Amino acid sequence: MNYLFDLRGDCMSLMLTLNYACYKEIIDGAYKNRGGIEGQRDVLKASTAIRIRKRMIDDIKQGAVLPPVVIGAVIGNKDYSGFKRMDSDKFINWLKVNSDSISLIDGMQRTTAMISADKDDDLSNYKLRVEIWLAKSINHLIYRMLILNSGQVPWDIKRQLETVLGSILKKIKNDVKNITIFTQDDNQRRREPSQYQASDILELYLVFGSRKEKIDIKERLSDEFVRLDFIELTSDDVTSDLFNQSLFLLGELDSCFGKLKQEKADGDKPRFYNGKDLFASQPARVGFITATSLFMLGRPGSSADKDYIRKKWDKKYALLNNLIKEINKFDKESMLDFLALQTLSEKLTKKKVPRVGDYEREFFRTAFYTMYEDVEDLKSLEVCWNAF
Repeated sequence: MNYLFDLRGDCMSLMLTLNYACYKEIIDGAYKNRGGIEGQRDVLKASTAIRIRKRMIDDIKQGAVLPPVVIGAVIGNKDYSGFKRMDSDKFINWLKVNSDSISLIDGMQRTTAMISADKDDDLSNYKLRVEIWLAKSINHLIYRMLILNSGQVPWDIKRQLETVLGSILKKIKNDVKNITIFTQDDNQRRREPSQYQASDILELYLVFGSRKEKIDIKERLSDEFVRLDFIELTSDDVTSDLFNQSLFLLGELDSCFGKLKQEKADGDKPRFYNGKDLFASQPARVGFITATSLFMLGRPGSSADKDYIRKKWDKKYALLNNLIKEINKFDKESMLDFLALQTLSEKLTKKKVPRVGDYEREFFRTAFYTMYEDVEDLKSLEVCWNAF
């Protein structure tokens, strides 16, 4: 048994040679749970992946040696020195006893191939190399998973967001009950108000923290997992609770705006036609969340007293809730007048700009900031659409 210690990531890497039967016993629970790490990809079903796996199965049956699979185990507060003193038999027994803490970090496709080959030929004594990463938190194992997958079938930015910020997403789902969040694996899209994609919600979380409507998600995401800064991200309960409050308001507005349902338009339907169209737009959601964070937290670098900012926000929060109650009583004509969607569509279609997404985010941030400023006497969002 060979080990190396990762000083930067506070992890230990150990290399073993196991027979398939032993490996299967250790990894069985994690495999059935799609690797045991939230966000891990399931067995690939693309035609290319199936052809490669079929070839791999034939190679395994003929005794080919596979590249090492990588598994991880969370050890909590245990000291690494105890594992250094273990011989291989004792360590393998520890892995079996603690199989519920095992994750399959890299090797889902190879494991699937071995399981398939074992159905035809007995692979009990087939040998494979296994690298085991011991870590004190799941976040370090997520980092390993992202790094190991970076050279294979690319993970798109949505998958990375859901994985890196998975614990935040779980908290949002638990705390914000008036919205529905779809992950990539749900394979569903927005059909009703207050339904959103997980990656869009997590982008809103990053926007909220920065209090800026424009962020480079790839760069920000890279910063988060390369610096192994998950714990700081997920333990900031104050920011998390405030974000959840802002998301709740978004869901409430989306829900009451969504009551406006118009008949089929004559000719081409404007971009913003029914009430649910407004927050179907990610720039509109970003603009709302950014404006809300500015009222909640103050402008970046501001020296304003936190108690003053909090009292100011509490007042705005109460006024917006009162406005939402009033909007919910609107009939169709009143809702049409309030939303002023024709004005909004005209404002965004007449303007020709090189970076439409950035322009719209700034437009909606200004619009919703105006909404908060005028919330006490707001009669129509037209004043907001004309504010930019």
